[in-house]
Amino acid sequence: MLFAAVTLGFFAENYREHQIEKHREIQYLKNIHLDLERDIAEIDRIYQRNAEYQQMGNELIQLYDRGYQTDLPKFYYLVKSLALRTYFQRSKNGIDQLKNAGGLRLVENDEIIKRIQQIEIRVANIDMLQENIFQNLIHYRLKLGNVLDAYTTWEMNEKQSRDYSQADLKKHNLKNAFEIPNQVRPLKNNSPEAINEVVFLASGTSNLSRYMKGNLIQLKSECVELNKLLIDTYGSEF
Repeated sequence: MLFAAVTLGFFAENYREHQIEKHREIQYLKNIHLDLERDIAEIDRIYQRNAEYQQMGNELIQLYDRGYQTDLPKFYYLVKSLALRTYFQRSKNGIDQLKNAGGLRLVENDEIIKRIQQIEIRVANIDMLQENIFQNLIHYRLKLGNVLDAYTTWEMNEKQSRDYSQADLKKHNLKNAFEIPNQVRPLKNNSPEAINEVVFLASGTSNLSRYMKGNLIQLKSECVELNKLLIDTYGSEF
């Protein structure tokens, strides 16, 4: 009798612990589901921004090819706009909670674990690309300081039509950050070497936008697939 009671108590305690861990698993996965929905919307926004950067990079190369002096206001507009960057920031409350709770051991579904790990690798690739872009832009902005006229750039900054609030970011697209000025002062350094270096650095950053777009497309697909799997598996318990 005593043995039976102890055994039943042992099984009851195991069952209770299992239920507690199951509840925690579902809560963490629900938070991951919410993060994924935010990320999918954010990916679309960042993809559009990178498409705009790439397009402006192409416009700058074409202007350089035909002679930047033919449209100096457009040259100012493009090189200043390409000094901006919007970065992808992943929502990771759910995955951080899961890691802090002991990692993926709480997740029973192997396919969910596999897809989470796949997304982690993709995000790491994107973070590395964004770090390369950031470092390139530091060098690029320093070169702009040697080429552009300070007063003209100040005027362009003063006439920005964006205040960078969340509402403003949703309302405007990237190309509204600066306006093409009606008149500009001459460049402070218009040597062929200096102009070539500025255009070279701008086109390099623009080309990285091409790789960003490819990775963002893959990340969105992976997020959508994982989100669907979570909803199909746990949707009724979310």
